[in-house]
Amino acid sequence: MACRRNWWCMDIRSILKLTLLHLVVLGFGGRSAFAQPDNDKVVQGAALSAVSFDSVPAVFKQPTPRTVNDMRAMQDHLVAIVPKLAECTVNIRVGHAQGSGVLVSSDGLVLSAAHVTARPGQKLTIVTSDGKRHEGVTLGRNSAMDASMVQIISDRTDWPYCKLSPLEKVELGEWCLVLGHPGGLDEDRGLVLRLGRVIFQNHWMIQTDCELIGGDSGGPLFDMNGHVIGINTRIGESTQYNFHVPASTYVKSWDRLVAAEDFRTHTGAYLGISGTPNTTGNGLLITNVYPNDPAAKAGIQTGDILLTFKGEKVTDLKQLVELVGQEFAGETALLGLLREGKEIELKVRLGMRID
Repeated sequence: MACRRNWWCMDIRSILKLTLLHLVVLGFGGRSAFAQPDNDKVVQGAALSAVSFDSVPAVFKQPTPRTVNDMRAMQDHLVAIVPKLAECTVNIRVGHAQGSGVLVSSDGLVLSAAHVTARPGQKLTIVTSDGKRHEGVTLGRNSAMDASMVQIISDRTDWPYCKLSPLEKVELGEWCLVLGHPGGLDEDRGLVLRLGRVIFQNHWMIQTDCELIGGDSGGPLFDMNGHVIGINTRIGESTQYNFHVPASTYVKSWDRLVAAEDFRTHTGAYLGISGTPNTTGNGLLITNVYPNDPAAKAGIQTGDILLTFKGEKVTDLKQLVELVGQEFAGETALLGLLREGKEIELKVRLGMRID
């Protein structure tokens, strides 16, 4: 079964059958003008109203439901909100590969993950919640942040769509839900919902305890108001994964995505050194190694000369920041250094900036 047993994994078609005492794993089941994100703090969106719920039960401000009435309030809210969010959630097919996405404008703009949609200008198939298939084309992608945009090729201007969150960052511990197609599109099962909490967040990523599986990539992460707060990106068997691209990443790069630009921005990965160009030769003279940061833990020392980062020659600190920012936090990078006249290599596990 694609959706593993999880107290918070539910089927939208069966959600009305949930008891008040427990939740169970069930199965759910010509280009128009480009709209801007429907976000009060960004740019006005298309004419139609997006999915949004102003009233959220107080139980979602608590760490856990405490009473049967709390459970009932959670159930009633999910029964109201999830079918509408499901209308905006799509399956994306590129060749034999599959992923997910979410409609964010009435003229058919879809947000997804860059590793799902590939480079700009590619044709793909989008399957909406009613089972209909539509032709689409990839627009821009930020490959460093794994963010991309797709346009449904249609004259239709009344697509159901969801708002992007107006918040720069979500709150730690906030309730959230994921919709997607784990394991790929299953027409008998339909979409699968996972309800959970935000367990880590910063400007570059959101991590939740909503279990993600291959096929969920590109799918939406919602808050309890029905706003898109993130897009599924890094997926693994352990809850140390379950990462999402923040919605703010798409808002900041909206014009570039709409213009079908292929670009990279900083991922927030962090090394933990400062330095100056080496005046006696190539490389970066390391003038400071910050205690307890990745470079220090790897054994890099003040006075070392950094020659290469993952095989790329290092010339100055600005270039190094750009090279580090093309990698994800948690990944390992091989550094070439000159120490006391001898060339050495060290492996560094990159950290994450928290500011």
